[in-house]
Amino acid sequence: MQTPSSSRRRCAAGGLAAILAAALLLACQKKSPEEDLLHKVEPVGSWLASLQMAGEKWAANSLPSSFLRASLSAARKEFEKADEESAKSRARPEVTVPLRRLLAEAKAAGAGLERGVEAGDRAAVARQARQLAGLRARFETLQNAGKGP
Repeated sequence: MQTPSSSRRRCAAGGLAAILAAALLLACQKKSPEEDLLHKVEPVGSWLASLQMAGEKWAANSLPSSFLRASLSAARKEFEKADEESAKSRARPEVTVPLRRLLAEAKAAGAGLERGVEAGDRAAVARQARQLAGLRARFETLQNAGKGP
């Protein structure tokens, strides 16, 4: 014979199993092309922030040129990879066009940083660092808009 407490435990266990199954189902749902692209290019935001900080530190004469050059090289590769992902993505143009424009500007800012380092022009590097700050803010806005409501 079942007691009321054992019946309640079984009901609670069944409810928990249903909740876990629903959570697993939601976790396995396929991402939209826009979400997928924005997930793949997430490292761009980190590289923009890293280059901004490195540029600021170099301009303040507190970072070696070799570190900034190495950072630029790694960031350039990530920007290229992100550009390739956006070119082959099935995401809507409302996402890909601003992303590709931002990536082109990031590459140009990186090239400007590199020219500034080669010339020893701390003021130029500081200007490029400020531009990178703006690009990072735009990238974050794009990322947040792509996540939807």
